[in-house]
Amino acid sequence: MGLLTLVASVYLVCGIVLFFLGITILSEDYRGRLNRITSLMLFFAGSGPIFAAFGTILKAGGLASTTSVFYTNIFFLWELFFPQLLLFSLVFPVENLFLKKHLRAKILIFTPHIFRLLLVLFLYQPRNLINLSSLENVSGLGGFILQPVTFVLKFLSLSVEVIYRFHLQFFSIINLTYLFLAVLFLYQGTRKLTQSRLKTQAQLVTWGIRSAAGLYAVAFILPALTSLKIPDSLRYALTIGALLIGSGSIAWSIIRYRFLDIRTLVRQSLVYSLTSALLLGIYFLLITQLSNLMQTLLGRRVPILEIGYLILAIFLFQPIMGWIDELVKRLLLKDKADYRIMMEMFSRKIISILNLDELNRTIFEALKKEMLVEEVYLCLCDAKNGRFSLFSEDKNLSFPEDDHLIQELRLKDRPFFLDELSFEKDTPLFKTLSDSDVFLIVPIYSSEEFIGFFGLTKKITGLKYTYEDLTLLKVLANQFVVAYKNAQLYQESLEKQKIEEELLVAKQIQLGLLPKAFPKGKAFELSAYTQPAHQVGGDYYDFLERSDGSLGVAIADASGKGVPAALMVSLLHASLRAMMKNKFEPSETISNINQLISSSVSDGRFATMFYGEFNPHTRKLSYCNAGHNYPIVIRKDQKVEFLKTGGLILGPFPEATYQMEEILFESEDLVFFYSDGLTENFNEKQEMFGEDRLLELLLENRKLSCEELKELIVGEVENFAHGISLYDDFTIVILKVL
Repeated sequence: MGLLTLVASVYLVCGIVLFFLGITILSEDYRGRLNRITSLMLFFAGSGPIFAAFGTILKAGGLASTTSVFYTNIFFLWELFFPQLLLFSLVFPVENLFLKKHLRAKILIFTPHIFRLLLVLFLYQPRNLINLSSLENVSGLGGFILQPVTFVLKFLSLSVEVIYRFHLQFFSIINLTYLFLAVLFLYQGTRKLTQSRLKTQAQLVTWGIRSAAGLYAVAFILPALTSLKIPDSLRYALTIGALLIGSGSIAWSIIRYRFLDIRTLVRQSLVYSLTSALLLGIYFLLITQLSNLMQTLLGRRVPILEIGYLILAIFLFQPIMGWIDELVKRLLLKDKADYRIMMEMFSRKIISILNLDELNRTIFEALKKEMLVEEVYLCLCDAKNGRFSLFSEDKNLSFPEDDHLIQELRLKDRPFFLDELSFEKDTPLFKTLSDSDVFLIVPIYSSEEFIGFFGLTKKITGLKYTYEDLTLLKVLANQFVVAYKNAQLYQESLEKQKIEEELLVAKQIQLGLLPKAFPKGKAFELSAYTQPAHQVGGDYYDFLERSDGSLGVAIADASGKGVPAALMVSLLHASLRAMMKNKFEPSETISNINQLISSSVSDGRFATMFYGEFNPHTRKLSYCNAGHNYPIVIRKDQKVEFLKTGGLILGPFPEATYQMEEILFESEDLVFFYSDGLTENFNEKQEMFGEDRLLELLLENRKLSCEELKELIVGEVENFAHGISLYDDFTIVILKVL
């Protein structure tokens, strides 16, 4: 194989690769302006090496002298690549302001080269135009009149002839200018980019075009403008290098960095085609060289060896091709821009994110960085207030659940474009999305329940959303739902933990309201116990030692459970303590507390309370019962009495009146105060502990000390419940007269 044949083969392969790249880009989105401009640039670039390949083959066969001038000059068709390259640089990576303001400028860009093409194809013999006309042969008055016209035509013919003679030098200057401007615009456009992947694409393409342009300028333009002489072998090498670098940079950018959003399937086909062509080229080169070597050694051709080479190729081609294809895919296609890898990375990243704000930022970053989306909006249902909240990096708006757009979105289960909707587009949410240039909507469902959507604007590149994009967005929405629910549960657990911690503090505060120690006296003994059903409760007891030596005993039960009941207890505690500064009777104390409670709590809240004052010297108990469970009096002779005198519950009736009663105790008499949580405790059979069971225990064990009796009652309640949680708070206070 001679040098010219090898060069022609390489030219032809490079031209075919450029055409193949152009077809790939055009078929991906033939409506996209950037795709059309790029593919046409590659077509023009590919026509050059293809024309050169045929010219080289003709030259190698000694047929160059027989080719027509027209056929030779058609070669210059490929130089439309230069204006097309300049046009490409004006729209990639960002559109130049000059082209936006002067849309007709792209026509002017092509004017010099179209003129040159007409020149070399049809005006390469300009004098023939004059000879064909018979203007010079006209005599008389007509000749005199046409003489100026003839002069002008001769001048034009001479001018065109001069231009034709020097068109190589003249258009070399134009091509060099176009190359310089294209590289300059590409560099300026790349500097304006901030998105990392798009910037990498632009840098790679710019580097490839700049390098290829430099090699071409050294090989052809500089020799045409100067006296520089370059050997044919070096010119061939520079040209091949320019073709390989130029086409290779675009191919690498497509395969590795998803230039022009070429689909993964197309990129894989491109890799397979290029590697197949490379392998076939290497194979035929080796076979040709081996055949020539064997012919030189043996002195003649051996057909059997060529058959053997073919059989060997059949057996080895597929395994080698599979290995090379897998290697190339692993090296070139394993990139963040690939959807499988992107989904894997996204899933691995969001699975560990338990903060909702961070999760939102992650999805925004993923879509803007990897899919090159200009702006991302996330709209989610807020179950607490029944509204939809719209989030972006700089917005946080809220919309009602009955917004017509929300109702329309509930009917969608796939990504769709906003302009596909057919309804009255005057809702607040639609106007907000429209004003924000939202282009694509991706519904988000959780267990077939619509919970929101992603709103995406157009891509930074201006390219359309592909089927792969829509499929990926639907998968990402499903993954987001899982992560979102996990983050919600985690946030709820944190809030629950925080509430539990606060309740623990509240419990400690509430326990601090209870007496630190039981008062002691020669005439009585005391014991008490309280057990809230939750962290804090609505039961309360207190002992107050008065200045006259009497002992105040209080027990109360606020309505409800948990924090509301605990707040009522704190109010009761403060009110009772405030009353102790005055020498009120128990009924007056209860009445004053009732008025305070009535003016301080909302409707529906109330409390029951028993308050009595025991005089150790007289052994009298003055008391008032405001709707509380009747304390049980067990006399030493087993008689049972109930302390009922008082009035209504505290809170609902601010004008209620209360009565007081005095009761005299003797030695060994016992008073048992309790809240309804004791008697209304249930076991696993849904049986209630009840007052009868309580009264029986008190009668049987009245001789026990207060502490022993308390332990007995608490133990019986626990045994009765048999592990069942308390239904209500329960409290007991025991007073025994000595």
